[in-house]
Amino acid sequence: MRRRGFVLIVTFIFVLALAAMAMVTVSLVSTNTKFTGSQLDGAKALYLAQAGVENVLRSVRDGHTPPSVPAPITLGDGTVEYLSVGFPTPNNLAIDLLGKVPAGPSSGKEIKAHVVAVYSDSGNGKFTACSSWEESYE
Repeated sequence: MRRRGFVLIVTFIFVLALAAMAMVTVSLVSTNTKFTGSQLDGAKALYLAQAGVENVLRSVRDGHTPPSVPAPITLGDGTVEYLSVGFPTPNNLAIDLLGKVPAGPSSGKEIKAHVVAVYSDSGNGKFTACSSWEESYE
């Protein structure tokens, strides 16, 4: 009789240990999934910002003078919001913008990539050389 009780207790402890390991595993997977999603959203925001820079460069290369604050652009589920575009010197083009994507479908928050780029004119009016690039995330 005593052995049966002992086996029952050992089995119960073993089941508890397995359940604890399963809970830790689920917790780690959940945390890792959230972290990976956050990294993905940050990359999307940066790619949107890069697309916004390319949009201004294309406009300038086509001979257009962009407005100092172009209208926001919607691309996919994100937006590009221009903070300023201008020519601080005749041979430099400065672009300051935000690439924004929603952080989650129900959170109401956004992941933002802030990019400030300065391009230099190599003499042909094409502004091909990037002389300064700064990016940050909000």
